[in-house]
Amino acid sequence: MKLSTVQSTALIAFLSLTQAGCVKSRADRQPMPFAPTELDACLAIVIDMSGSFAESWDDRAYDLFLDLSDRFFTEAMGSETKLIISQLSGNDEAVLFEGRPSDLQKRFRSPEELSEFLKSKADPSHSHVYDATTQTIQHIQSLAGVSSRTRKLTVILSDMQDSEPDAEIRRQRGSLMVDALQEYRESGGGLALYYVATEDTARWKKILDMAGFEPGQYIIENELTPSPQLPQFD
Repeated sequence: MKLSTVQSTALIAFLSLTQAGCVKSRADRQPMPFAPTELDACLAIVIDMSGSFAESWDDRAYDLFLDLSDRFFTEAMGSETKLIISQLSGNDEAVLFEGRPSDLQKRFRSPEELSEFLKSKADPSHSHVYDATTQTIQHIQSLAGVSSRTRKLTVILSDMQDSEPDAEIRRQRGSLMVDALQEYRESGGGLALYYVATEDTARWKKILDMAGFEPGQYIIENELTPSPQLPQFD
């Protein structure tokens, strides 16, 4: 198409400005002022509401839940924090809550309210340990504001026995979980497993070794003890 004299003059002027550096490219422009605030700390607590553990939640796990939250966020020493609650009983929806620690206290006024909420979202006949672990840590990694400087901890309160009866499906889900754990560990995430069945302790140590976790980067406990040890953070 033939340009008019006016169009040609305008095009030449535009190209001249661009070559002279007067017109900024997209790469040179300042970023939009809507970047998410970087998180100082993120704690995910994954709760097993299947089988006998549901009773342990009412008796002891809630106090442990509060203690872990208080200690972790106090040690993190940051104002921008996020708390996530997940469950790993037979339900495709693993992540149930995400917000500031204070948001949890506003939403659930008592241990009974939180317990009823968790039970309402659970299928106690199944325990999807591998899937729920994968979903939770991938959710952490995808959060706006999470960076390599964010202090990240995932706590799982469970016997860590996956109830999937099909060995091949269980193997596939386990493999996906190891890949997710490796990425999470490389980003500086810590892991704490409490109430692990004694006979499964060695297996979970091997799983975490496959994911690249070093001693101190994870904790495995067989009991729900008061003020349990937390992983080490750099």
